Amino acid sequence: MDNTSQPADERKQLLDQLLYELHRLVFASNDLISRYSSKMGLHGKDGEALLQIWQAELAGAPLSPSELAEQLHITRAAVSYLTDRLMESGYVNRETNEADRRKTVLRISELGGQIGHDFTAPMEAGLSGLFAERSQKELTIFTEMLRDFVESLDTSHDLED
Repeated sequence: MDNTSQPADERKQLLDQLLYELHRLVFASNDLISRYSSKMGLHGKDGEALLQIWQAELAGAPLSPSELAEQLHITRAAVSYLTDRLMESGYVNRETNEADRRKTVLRISELGGQIGHDFTAPMEAGLSGLFAERSQKELTIFTEMLRDFVESLDTSHDLED
């Protein structure tokens, strides 16, 4: 991509606008998860945890309780209580890790999977219209950039000393 064709100040302005829009995306995502969790009667991080467990399941890499604690930035004890609540509600199950029988993983139940689907279905419907006029190349570039953005957030915000 040719970055030299744009004057430096225009490029900086565009990058500032991009950063602003990415912040809006993060805040809107957090708000959406919070509102959906509240609508479902889920406590605090429970909705976010359910979606994390569901996404991991879809990726074929179920989370251990420790991995979930790390992703949610909460203690393992807090994840234990959270998992108990989700299990009591019928959303998740604890199972022995097939690769290492000493460990457990969190698996989404059928009900939990339905909640994950119900969360994403309206988003999919809205995005299909939004992206309908975009070319395959544009969608590929956007997908790659969004993936890179998420990976950058995962590595650039290490707040530990």
